[in-house]
Amino acid sequence: MGVMRKNLLLVLALFAFACIQSNAAVTVEQSTEPDYIINSGYSEATAEEIMLLKNRTSGKPAEPVYEKHNKFVRFCRNLYGYLDPAQDTDERIHHDIHMSPNFRDL
Repeated sequence: MGVMRKNLLLVLALFAFACIQSNAAVTVEQSTEPDYIINSGYSEATAEEIMLLKNRTSGKPAEPVYEKHNKFVRFCRNLYGYLDPAQDTDERIHHDIHMSPNFRDL
């Protein structure tokens, strides 16, 4: 009975070691870098949102991380955004937040 308990404990210990995750040591600063976020499977928009939030909390100016489109595509999107106010534009993300309402918030 003692041998069976030792074998059972050995099997349970090996099972526990097999179930433990192995994670690399990555700091918070490294895990919020745009390249790391994109390589983790997230989109450029997500990486840009995270960088924007980081810059806002640290008091740095909010600037676009990636140039999204060429001038013609940006013109068409801005024209469509002007005609349809529900369309998301770059101004939604990259503008200063003011507590009082403004006509640009519409």
